[in-house]
Amino acid sequence: MSMGKRHAISAIGILLLIAITAAACYFIFHKPAEPGLLYDDNASTGILPGIDIDQRRKELQEMLDDSMIAFTINTSPVFLNGTAKGNLLIENPGNNAKLLKVSIQINDTGEEIYASNYLKPGTYIESAKLDKVLAKGAYDATAYFSAYREDTGEYIGQTGAQITITVQN
Repeated sequence: MSMGKRHAISAIGILLLIAITAAACYFIFHKPAEPGLLYDDNASTGILPGIDIDQRRKELQEMLDDSMIAFTINTSPVFLNGTAKGNLLIENPGNNAKLLKVSIQINDTGEEIYASNYLKPGTYIESAKLDKVLAKGAYDATAYFSAYREDTGEYIGQTGAQITITVQN
């Protein structure tokens, strides 16, 4: 083979290698558009004309406030015995703007062992007795916080926290 043919074959081989590499990179890194995501060409960006921006912000803030439930609870309360008060440290923070009711249930059995009445924003329960007498031991439980509108008492929603209750004697 002549020197010119070797250079030509080498050049073609290099070009072919570059083309294969480019094609592989395209197929590896190119993500096709999701099917069904067709954006409307007639849509405009922004807020509808005539909408009060401050009123819209207020409405959105109210929706956000309704969806958030703030609370505090001791995640490892201790009780001297099954009939003694324990340090639950349940709080409905003043900025919560909702009434809270608390229900504590044993995870294994689903048995409710404590239920509070309504707590106004800015109030707390430092210690309390359980509604059921528990034997000595440690109990995995969930404290469920149900939220209600302060003005109407209408149910808003619920959240929970995992706690471990310890009864010492």
